[in-house]
Amino acid sequence: MPIDVSTIMLMFPVVSLSMAAAMLVVSWGRWRDDGLAQWGAGVMMIAVAFPLFIVNTLASSGLPALMVAGNTLLAASYSASLVAICRFFGRPCSPWKTLLPVAAAAVGSVVYIDRPEPRVALGGILFAIQGFLVAREVLRRDNGVLERGRLLLAIGAGMVSLLYLQRTLGIVGGWNEVAQLKTAHFIQVGSHAMGLAGLVLSTMGFILMGRERADAEHQQQALLDPLTGVPNRRALMAELERTLAQAVRERRPVALLMMDIDRFKRVNDTYGHVAGDAVLAAVAQCLKGGLRGQDFIGRYGGEEFLALLPGTDAAGAGVVAEHLRARVERLTMPWEPEDIRVTVSIGAHTRVPDEGTGAQAMVDVADQAMYAAKRAGRNRVERLDAALSECAGATAAS
Repeated sequence: MPIDVSTIMLMFPVVSLSMAAAMLVVSWGRWRDDGLAQWGAGVMMIAVAFPLFIVNTLASSGLPALMVAGNTLLAASYSASLVAICRFFGRPCSPWKTLLPVAAAAVGSVVYIDRPEPRVALGGILFAIQGFLVAREVLRRDNGVLERGRLLLAIGAGMVSLLYLQRTLGIVGGWNEVAQLKTAHFIQVGSHAMGLAGLVLSTMGFILMGRERADAEHQQQALLDPLTGVPNRRALMAELERTLAQAVRERRPVALLMMDIDRFKRVNDTYGHVAGDAVLAAVAQCLKGGLRGQDFIGRYGGEEFLALLPGTDAAGAGVVAEHLRARVERLTMPWEPEDIRVTVSIGAHTRVPDEGTGAQAMVDVADQAMYAAKRAGRNRVERLDAALSECAGATAAS
């Protein structure tokens, strides 16, 4: 059964126009957010370019100017894809990678306007390089973990590169029928089928990249306390479980610091809850700024914060706790009619965990030590480093 190349080529504007319209509608009003608009514009250029090729093919004497315009639009579409990826990852895109291929496609098409074989061979090399640049940009290591969206996009871009490389190789191999769009040569048919699949895969990959980023951001937000910007209780306990498991394997100590803002209710009653929220946020950032890179801090609840210090013995935990207490004591919160100053009471607990050590049990001991600091006068550090079984029954202080 003969294959009509024009019919295959007609699938490009149908498919690309549908995808481009959907992407441009979704990105409406967000032209500079995530590269979606740039990618949609690139797909739209493909939707315009292929009808030009089809008209040129169907014209009895051919319309070479349409080939020039179509090739220029194709180069521009791949440049737009490259810009979209750079925009997605928040980095600038080199002009020579975007503008130079467009100029080269236009000039090369004009120079070989009456010579289809060298025009197709040159365009194949140029577009293959652009596909390679897109795949290379999306696979950069500094983009983070290679997720499914990036992999799918890279595969699609690779298919586009192969599409154009096989057309160039066909010309070099003497199959000049590749340059005649009316001829149903197997390279002609295969290249367009591969190109259409690559277009769909790469566009789906770009959309999936956005979905994966949104999911990651939502997951991250679910683990952050929205008021203070530090991890919430759920994230704290998950991190503590991981740290304890590693400490058991390595037989290393783990320290916990439970920190509570002293007389926080008085702040709310005197200055209002807006001031109280501002104090919570300021104290959280003050504590976070006083920790080491390997430490982990979050809001445990109310005005309580919990710091996790991996690989830290009792003496080291005491030093860190005193450092944090002094930082908060020096903290001044500008407010009307007067500045707000607060202190914290800190309870420290350190142990080398074993298989039976529970995360919540360690937190409870650190909490008991914190209440011991409250009873001893507040704005101080108390340590409870005995075995967990020996640290039960402490009563809370107000």
